[in-house]
Amino acid sequence: MSERVGRRSVLEERYRRWLRLLPGSYRAEREEEMVAAFMEGARREPAGHDDQRPRLLEVASVAALALRLRLGGPGSPPGAYLWGEAVRLAALLGLVFWTMIAGLYAGQAVLTYGIPVDALPDGVMGIGDPGSPERARLVLADLTPLLWAAGLGALVRGRARTAKAAATAALVVPYVLVPPFLGWDGAVGWDSAVRWACAALTAVVPVLALVIGFHRDAPPPRLPARRALLLLALPVAVGLLLSVVVGVLGAATRAETVSAELLIPAWMWLDTTGLACVSLTAIAVWCALRHRTPGRPAAPVALAAAILTVPAVLARAGTMPLAATGVTGLSATLQLAVLVASGITLAVIGARGMRAAEADLTEVRGQPG
Repeated sequence: MSERVGRRSVLEERYRRWLRLLPGSYRAEREEEMVAAFMEGARREPAGHDDQRPRLLEVASVAALALRLRLGGPGSPPGAYLWGEAVRLAALLGLVFWTMIAGLYAGQAVLTYGIPVDALPDGVMGIGDPGSPERARLVLADLTPLLWAAGLGALVRGRARTAKAAATAALVVPYVLVPPFLGWDGAVGWDSAVRWACAALTAVVPVLALVIGFHRDAPPPRLPARRALLLLALPVAVGLLLSVVVGVLGAATRAETVSAELLIPAWMWLDTTGLACVSLTAIAVWCALRHRTPGRPAAPVALAAAILTVPAVLARAGTMPLAATGVTGLSATLQLAVLVASGITLAVIGARGMRAAEADLTEVRGQPG
C-alpha cells in the first residue's frame, strides 16, 4: 500500500511539473482541480500501467492548453492577447509572402511549359518530354503552391480550419512531388538535406503560427469580400510580375548578352530567401517610420515580422553558397547582414511597443464599465 502511495506521489509531482507550462494566474485558479482530475483518472488505470509518468496524451493536452492561454484571444490578459496577435499577424504576413511566391512559381511554369518553344526568342525548354509523367509532375509541383493563395483567401474570410489545411498542403505536397534532396541514384544527400531543411523554415514557421495562433479562443479575421479579394490579388500580381523579371533574366543568361557577374547578384535577390530579405527589410523600414508617428503603433507588425526574420536568417545562413567568394559571397553576406539588422530593429520596436501597449490595455480594461 505504501509503495502504491509513493508511486502516486511521484506521478502527481511529475504532473505538477508539466502544469508549470501554464500561466501562473491560471495555475493558481485551476491547478488543484486539474491534479485531482488527473489523479482520479490514474487510479482507474490497471496497476500494471502505473509507470510513474503522465501519459503522452495528458502532456500534449497540457502543452496545447498552455499555448492557447499564452497566445490568447479577445478577453485574455493583455500580455497573452498581444503575443497572440503578434503570432497571428506573423501567420497572415507569411501567407501573403508565400502567395506572392506562388504567383512567381505559377508564372514561371507558364513561361517554361505553357508556351511553345518556337514562340520564345531564346528557345526556353522545360524538363521532360511534352505529355510525359515527369513533366506533368513538375508542372503540378509548380502550380501546387497556389494553395497558399487558397489558405490566405480562406483565412481573411474567417475560415481558419480551411486555411490551415490549405497551407499545410501547400507546404508538404510540392516536396512529395519533387523530393528536394535525393540524388540521381535515389540516395539521400545529407548536405543537401540540411540546406533544404534550413530553406524550408521560412515556410514552416508561418504554418506553425497559423496552426497555434488561430485556436478556438481567437476567431480569424473576416474582411469584406472586396478587401479580401484585394489582399489576395495583390501578392499574386506581384509574383506574376516577378516571374516576368525572372524570365527576362533567364533569357539574358542563356543568350549571354549580359555578364554573368552582373546577373548573379540579381538572381540571388530573386530567390525565396532574397525576396524574404527584401520584404522583411521593407517592413522594418515601415515600422521604424511608423514607430515615430504618435498614435500609430507598429508593435504588433514589428513583432510579427521579427518572428519571421528568425527562419529567414537561418535559411540564409544555412544556404550560403559553398566556398562563397567574389560577387556571390558578397551578395549572400550582405543579405545575411541586412536580415540580422532588420531582425534586431524589429525586435526592439516590437518589445518597446508591446510594453507600452500592454500597459495601455491593462489601464483600459481596468476601468469600470
